[in-house]
Amino acid sequence: MTNFHCDFHSHTIYGDGKNTPAEMAEAAFRLGLTDYGISEHGFLANYAYSESKTFGMDEAAFIRYLKELEELKERYKGKMHLYIGVEQDGMGPEQKADYTIGSTHQLLKNGEYVMIDESEEILVDAVNRLWGGDWYALTADYYRQEAKIAALTDCQIIGHFDLITKFNQDFRHFDETCDAYLEPALQAMRELNKAQVPFEINTGAMSRGYRKEPYPSSILLRELKSMGGRIMLNSDSHQTGTLLWRFEEAAKLAVSCGFDCYYVLAPGGGYRREAF
Repeated sequence: MTNFHCDFHSHTIYGDGKNTPAEMAEAAFRLGLTDYGISEHGFLANYAYSESKTFGMDEAAFIRYLKELEELKERYKGKMHLYIGVEQDGMGPEQKADYTIGSTHQLLKNGEYVMIDESEEILVDAVNRLWGGDWYALTADYYRQEAKIAALTDCQIIGHFDLITKFNQDFRHFDETCDAYLEPALQAMRELNKAQVPFEINTGAMSRGYRKEPYPSSILLRELKSMGGRIMLNSDSHQTGTLLWRFEEAAKLAVSCGFDCYYVLAPGGGYRREAF
């Protein structure tokens, strides 16, 4: 198995991370990364779970973020390729950087905004109130929104495609192998794969104790392979100690699903192919 030296999904104190951009970049450099991206959350209005009712970087914070990351880029020039990213939700405004991760964190149902990964308690309450207790109705709505994420964000990476399973370890709330779940998921995957944007294998929920396996599930990864889809390995790290989190395990999963390579961002734009 190859040595891993790239990671493009991570967060800082500009969002919900624990470390500064400088601390994250230094940790990446010390790990021997040749290519590293910080991808802070873009702005979301109508966020119900804070006093400000917003999430992510507003325009003032985004300008500060870009300035600080440009300075870090210069500091690591010739030593590590540093990329400035934004993790953008389909309901957020466009905030342009070197690259965008397109993710679905929020749904609108019956006039109410619901963050699907905030907490299990919040999601269970929302399913009971807004979806009549029908988890498959929720997952179908999620994948309808997810199917549009490449068009909505013009992203270079599809973020944690099946994030809706974050609180579903051991199929606690719904069966991820049944047609009611898989049909809308695969329909969304087919639509997104038309853009030929890599789907990340994301280990972030593993590092934070929510899941035992990466996103996407092995069933979805096998289907992605059959569609000719591309993958990328990312940690979705929120602190210095979880960069490259269990990438060997993620790579073994990818190989077991038929993949022999993954993609990474290339300096100046585009991707380059890395063999397992």
